[in-house]
Formats: sequence, C-alpha cells, structure tokens
Amino acid sequence: MRTNIVLENLRKGIRFVAVTCCGVLILSVFINVILRYVFNSGLSFGEDLTRYLMVVVVFFASSLALDSKRHISINLFVGKLSRYNQLRLELLFQICILVFLVLLMIYGSILLPNQWTAYIPTMRRVSMFWFYLSIPLGCILMGIFLVRNFIQTLKELNRERTTRVKSSEKNSILSIGFIVGSFAVLIAAVISYYSGTEKAVFFILLSCFAFTVSIGMPVAFSLGITGVTFFLISSDLSMLAVPTLIFGGISPFALMAITAFILTGLLVEKSGVVQDLVDFSDSMVGQFPGGLAHTNIVASMFFAGVSGAALADTAAIGSMIIPAMKKNGYDSKFSAVITASSSVVGPIIPPSVGMIIYAYAAPGDVSIGGLFMCGAIPGVLLGLAMMALTHFYAVRRNYPVNQAGFDIKQVFVSGFRAFWGLLIPVIILFGIMGGVFTPTEAGAIAVFVGLFIGFVIKKRLTWKLLKECLLECSMMSAVIFLVLGCAKIITYTLSIYQAPEAITGFLQELTSNRYLFLFLVLSALLIIGFVLEAVATMIMLVPVFAPAAAAYGIDPHHFGLLVVMVVQLALLTPPVALGLFIACNLAQTTIEEVMGDVWPFLALIFGMILIIALFPEFTLWLPKIMGYIN
Repeated sequence: MRTNIVLENLRKGIRFVAVTCCGVLILSVFINVILRYVFNSGLSFGEDLTRYLMVVVVFFASSLALDSKRHISINLFVGKLSRYNQLRLELLFQICILVFLVLLMIYGSILLPNQWTAYIPTMRRVSMFWFYLSIPLGCILMGIFLVRNFIQTLKELNRERTTRVKSSEKNSILSIGFIVGSFAVLIAAVISYYSGTEKAVFFILLSCFAFTVSIGMPVAFSLGITGVTFFLISSDLSMLAVPTLIFGGISPFALMAITAFILTGLLVEKSGVVQDLVDFSDSMVGQFPGGLAHTNIVASMFFAGVSGAALADTAAIGSMIIPAMKKNGYDSKFSAVITASSSVVGPIIPPSVGMIIYAYAAPGDVSIGGLFMCGAIPGVLLGLAMMALTHFYAVRRNYPVNQAGFDIKQVFVSGFRAFWGLLIPVIILFGIMGGVFTPTEAGAIAVFVGLFIGFVIKKRLTWKLLKECLLECSMMSAVIFLVLGCAKIITYTLSIYQAPEAITGFLQELTSNRYLFLFLVLSALLIIGFVLEAVATMIMLVPVFAPAAAAYGIDPHHFGLLVVMVVQLALLTPPVALGLFIACNLAQTTIEEVMGDVWPFLALIFGMILIIALFPEFTLWLPKIMGYIN
C-alpha cells in the first residue's frame, strides 16, 4: 500500500515536470516569433532552451509511457505464443532494458562533471549539466517503473505456471524458429566479428534488432540495445558517446515541430473543432451514395492540415464517425477500413510529422517546406481517388444516402462553424510558404491559435483539459523522440562503417536504371512495413537509401515523398497495422474480418506511389514554383 502511494506521488512529480517543460518549450518558440515580427527582436536563448527542454520531456515522460506500456512494440511473433511463453519473453526483455538503462545511467553520470563547465553560449552562465542530468534521472525513473512491471510479470508468470494446462497451449513454430534463428545469427555474427570479419557488424546490428523486436521489446529500446551491443563488443567505440548521441538525436530544433503539431491536434479535438470539420464535410459530400464514408475521407483531409499525424487522425475522426456510420447502416468492417485508409493522407497533406522525421534522418540539405509542398497535391488527389473507390463500394453495397440532399445554406452555416478549424492549416501553410516562419514556429503559432479557439471562441477548453493535452502530448512526443534518439546510435555506427556507400555501390552494380532502383527500394520498404512501424523504418533506412537515391540523380524531396508514402502503408498492412488496429477497436471488429476491404485501398495508394515515382514533375513543380527547389 505504501509503495503504491510513493509511486503515485512519483507519477505526479513526473507529470508536473513533463507538462511544465512541454508548455515552456512551446511558449518560448511562440514568444520568439512574436518578438521577432512585432518588436524586431527575440530571445537569444529561445532555440537552445526549446531543444534542451525536449530532452527533459523525453526522459521524464518516457518513464510514464513505460509505466503504462505506451511504447511502440511489435507483437507479430510473441502474439502467436502461449501466454506462459509470452511472459517468459517479457521477463527477458525487461531484464535487457534494465541493463541498458543502468549502462546509460552510468555513462550519462560520468559525463556530468565535464558538462558542469560547458556553458550554453546563448544562456548566460547556464550549464549543460542541468539538461544532461535528465539522462541519468530519467533512466532511474524508467528503472523504477520497469522493476515494478518486472515484479508484476513475475507474479503473473508464477500464477500461469500453476494454472496452465500444457495440452491447451499453442505455440507457433514459425515464431519460435524466428526468435531462436535471429539469436543464433547474432551469436554467429559476434564470433565472426571477433574473428576479424569487419562486415559482420551489419549482421550484428540486423540480427540483434530482429531478436529484440521479435520477443516483443519496445522498438525504441530495441534500437538502443542494438547500438549499445555493438559499442560494447567494439574496441574502437567508446560507450561515453552513447548518451551524447541520444541527446543529439532528440534535440534538433526542427523536430520540435512534431510536438507542436501533436499538441495542436489534441487542442483542436478537445475544443470540439473536429466535430465542426466533420459537420462541414458532411454538408458538402454527405448527399452522395455512402455519404458518411465520403465525410470520413474529407474530414481526414481537413484534419491532416492540423495534426499531420495519421494515428491522431484515426483516433480523432474515427471516434466520431465510426459510431455514426454503424448507426446509419454501414457494416463495421467498412467503417474501420475507410477510417484507417483515409488517415494515410495525414502524413502526405502538409503539415506532416513523417516529412519532418524524413528531413531529419536524410543526410544533406532537405527542406521541410519543400517536402510539404511536394505532398500537397498528391495528398488531395489521393483523397479524391479514395472517394471514387468509396462511391463504387457504396453503389455496389447500397450504402445509405443523406436524404436531406445538398443544401447550400447548410454548407455555409457549417462552414462558418468550421472556419476556425480550417484557419489553422491556412496559417501553417501560408506562413511556411511565405517564409514568415519555420515549420517549428508554424507549429507554435498553431498551438496558440488552438488555445484561442478553445478558450475564447468555443469556450470548451479548461485548464484541466489543457494539462491533459500537455501530458498526452509529452508522452506521445517521448515515445517518438526516444526512437529517434536511440536510432542515432545505429546511424552513427552505420556511418562509421560506411554503410551508405556500400549500399550505393551494391545497388549501382545491380542496376543503373533509376526506376528499377526506386522499385527495389520501395518494394523493400513495403515489405519491411509488414513487420516494422513507420518511424523506426525511416530512422534506420533513410540514412542508407537517401545517398543512393542522390547517386541516381533523384531529387531528395521527390524521394522523400515516396518514402513517406510507402512507410505509411504499414498502418494498413498486418500484422503491425497500427492504424487498422485502432480503427478496428473503435468499430468493434477484427483485423481478420476487414482485410478483404483493405486490399483495394492498399492497391490504390501504391498505384499513386508508382505514378509519383514515374513522373517526378507531378510533385516537384509546386515546390519549384515556391522556390524550395532550384
């Protein structure tokens, strides 16, 4: 009982730190924009304060995510094992994570004395010590909740051991074979590396990541443990570099736009603006056959201009429209499919979280604004193509039509109500396109527009709801940024061993045709998407494939759009299919039941990707006109 009280007080303290730091970092960006454009001045320390507070948010909020098991993990293999074996593997990866956290805490602490005298130039007499301190502190907090989870898992395992019936257990031979096989390859690769085979480093990284992911370990820790494993066996790499790499992977200023767009989406949802966007969409397209399905797509396109995140789109739009679709005669499976499929336009129509991550991961100069402009037209056309496919389904299955018909007065009335929701993407896009502010600054402006709408216009937002939004934003950001930070260890190792150059040379020997190269890369990303989440895929593979694309003379913005679109298919391709999983939960159906309706939408999206790959000018003309590409 006393332990529970202590843990709950600890959670309250962590929430306070995470919420405060998240709010301050957004506020500092906003104030800097106002000072620059209104008073022609600015906070000299604003950018550095924002970057380093993000590190604090990530390490503190990650402990809350670990406590509530919010970190992204892949259950493809462990999901096909008996509960008893799942718990055994869970104990295994919890021990591995605990070892990783202890190592990170130790080496992070060793760095602290040197950081005491490392003053931040823009922040007078403020030492980097205070921000690097969040690494060992965050590891300790994560370790506390991890030990608690370990004890609970151990208790459940003991109960399972005493109650299980061996004859009723089901274990997939394929899952066991993959887990054991990947571990065997890891051991063989380590032995080969010690025997003098330098190229074995790639097999160590691949097999270690495959093994840790296959046992159900959260992806962020799989990446971190994979990188640290090679650092430990290598005589050339110092473990002291690991905390610095993670710190650097979390703190680029451009990535702060991700947090801002996530918070904007949450504020808009809590303020009731999403419902206004749905009503406006319904007034425009609800009179067509399958009207609510069309409304679902159009609302997703509008919301894409606010949050830029597919999963946020699925949850926000789906929670409103799926119950209405089922109530009006749509079957559960189609309601789930159209919600998950339409959310794919979220990372394509700007602003896009996926494009921000690509610009961060890609070596060289890639403009986030240029990527945004590349995705604007394809995103809209993809939405329209989905509406055409939906019309076919609606006629064939006799889905209901809005009997009220088209009413221009209702369009204007609902459009007036949705004005503030539509204003946010307009501010973001025109601000970026006009060079008024950067994507990160655009995100901060969008947040304060969302606050104005929630508190002043809609009057639905309260301080309690605002704190909930900040807490949810900090946890969602922590999950994403921890993946980015831990992946930095992998990309650093790959760059040292010249993996991009090796891959480029191999592909150029294989083919000199750029279109065949694109087909091979996009196919590989599509296959990887069946078992891996989009963020992790981009962080690991973009640094490898982007230089190869440049060697083939492919514009980096064009290639970036293709990569972002392909990895989004992972939202719809089982067994991972996070978007489909959320939609199926909302529709109270299963992924197995909806797969028959998913394939046509997958084919449609991939067809759009092929068109973009074959005709690059289709997407490049707009960013060229806007001056992002020469």
